[in-house]
Amino acid sequence: MIRPRLTCARVACLVAALLAAAGCSHYGFSPSLRTGPRTVGVPVLGNDTLEYGAEQGVTDAIITTLTEDNSMRVVPEGEAEAIIRGRVTTYERPVFSYDAAGNPREYKVRVAADLSYEDRRAGTVIWEGKVEGWGVYAVSGEGGSPTTEEEARAAAFERLAQDLLSKTVQGW
Repeated sequence: MIRPRLTCARVACLVAALLAAAGCSHYGFSPSLRTGPRTVGVPVLGNDTLEYGAEQGVTDAIITTLTEDNSMRVVPEGEAEAIIRGRVTTYERPVFSYDAAGNPREYKVRVAADLSYEDRRAGTVIWEGKVEGWGVYAVSGEGGSPTTEEEARAAAFERLAQDLLSKTVQGW
């Protein structure tokens, strides 16, 4: 014996599922649907700090992060549809924590840069502002912190670049 209510309920569910799927059919993750710049140039940043090489380290971290993300292709500045420009404004190493005797145990490397993301095709600045990154290193090498300032510095540059990446691609 066929139950008409169950058959109608199944048909209604099937129709609802098909309508829902059809309503989402125009969405996709293909980069070809994106209207933003597809190429970006990243000239070496300026450096307003006393930390030698901070500008090159941040620039390299930005290029690496953009390349690994693969949202945009990094190209020479003259070929780019968009440009990321800016200056490293802060590089500091304040004490992050102390041991029981009051001696510094960990330091925090904090790096900040004023950056802008410009669409060269439209001649507009898409966003500009401060991005930051940080890393912590232990004086004695104990704990889960990187053991050297260089490792903390690299972590700070990487976090800054990740902050830039999220500001740059979040509008898609």
